[in-house]
Amino acid sequence: MRTVWLAALLVSVGCASVPIRKQDQVALGNADALVLQGCYDCLLEARAIYERVAVGQARPLLVARLFETELLIAVREKELALEWSAALDRARALLPSLPAGLEGERYLAVVDAILPDSEGWPRSELGAFRRAHSHYAGTVDGEIEWLRTGALAAPVREYLGLALECAYPATRPAPGQPPRRVVRPPLSPDAPPLLKYRAGFCRAVTSTNMEQARAAVPKFVETSYYLARLMVATAQKNGPGKGRELLTDVQTRFPKSPSVTYLSGRFNQLIGDCRVALRYYDGTIAIKKVHEDALLGRTMCLTFLKRTEEAITAATVIVDLKLDNIALGYYWRAWNRHFKKELDLARADIERAKSLQARADIYLLAGMIEYDQKDLPTSKIDLRVARDMESESCTASWYLGLVEMDLKNFAPSAEHFETAMGCYERRVLFSEQSLKEMQAREDLDAEFKARQIEGFEAAIKEDRSQHYASAFNAANLYAQAGKIDKARPLLEVSARDPALADMVAQLRKIIGGG
Repeated sequence: MRTVWLAALLVSVGCASVPIRKQDQVALGNADALVLQGCYDCLLEARAIYERVAVGQARPLLVARLFETELLIAVREKELALEWSAALDRARALLPSLPAGLEGERYLAVVDAILPDSEGWPRSELGAFRRAHSHYAGTVDGEIEWLRTGALAAPVREYLGLALECAYPATRPAPGQPPRRVVRPPLSPDAPPLLKYRAGFCRAVTSTNMEQARAAVPKFVETSYYLARLMVATAQKNGPGKGRELLTDVQTRFPKSPSVTYLSGRFNQLIGDCRVALRYYDGTIAIKKVHEDALLGRTMCLTFLKRTEEAITAATVIVDLKLDNIALGYYWRAWNRHFKKELDLARADIERAKSLQARADIYLLAGMIEYDQKDLPTSKIDLRVARDMESESCTASWYLGLVEMDLKNFAPSAEHFETAMGCYERRVLFSEQSLKEMQAREDLDAEFKARQIEGFEAAIKEDRSQHYASAFNAANLYAQAGKIDKARPLLEVSARDPALADMVAQLRKIIGGG
């Protein structure tokens, strides 16, 4: 492809009445090579060369190359959720100078219709963008086909075609009708880095493409963003890996990309470092004020850090903006208000959350708040919904036991606590196995590994305590229901917890006396 492009350029130069100076021809060859290398800095450098050489009588010979490069720069800025309008305006300003028949407006329409990166753009803005370009979806197959031929250089047309295909997936043909879109053949092994890069994140990131592009062009920093996305997908289980290094690489070059700042926040939240995550979430919101996921991540991190008042304020922003995750805004505000024992405010928030979205965690929190308010019938309904949605909800079973106990339904209460006992036991076994696997791993970041081990140990301690407490409550309530035979084995389970020794001894006397 590079040979074809350079040959085409040299033919046009050779036919000119005023030849370009030899030293400028060398520079133009370098610029052409930089475009094929494809990195953002490569494109900027190529544009600078074209602008320098394309003056006077040489300009008509090079204006198409300058136009192509501006188009690629605009698309790359979209791919990083950067502001691309200046590049597109520069390309539009070149339209009067383009060769006749090049159809520059049509190329501009293609670039305008390509979607910006969804990680960096708020869903509300992305939805508005899609609606504004909805008319384009019906013609996109024709535009992709048109891009297979044309006046611009083949690699540029192929790049734009790839970007369109990825933004607008092919629609299913009607029964008995052939597909409207011709399947694009796979890239050849000798495809330039420009195209390997673009093909490497069409609908899923292909690490091989990114690694090959970076190996060929060391300053292709954008590849680090997509490779980091692969790291983030497994960060909660595998820790940072090379994610921190990759993100630092791309942050240094693109600090104003909301895609990069959001991914950095998400990454740090997943590896358990909410303090660092907050900095990046704040950076994302400073660029994109209604970034739904950054606002939610910020709210969650403030909650986990027990910065309760700030978490309430952060959740209120989501609620007031009426974002598409408003239900979770209400949920986290309710969670923090419940933590503060502001039960009436928490109840109002969780009611709004329930009305907007059916989720197990929403119904569970609703049941807990309602129980604390002693609205037992409503609490019972919501806790059952939560348990039905998530059968292994130990907390739902525990609270159902409390509700039935307060209603003096001792046998049903005991059954719920017995269910909770088994649930907590399974959680302990799972955490113990996970702890062993974590301790055995030699491939993890030391800080992440230590934090995970500490978390598993804390979970084991808490769930084991809940396991024994559930067993004791079940034994006690079975005894009150007159089911002594069911109470005795559960009491022996609870006796394994030294913290329950006095209560176990008292219940043994009661059962023995019965």
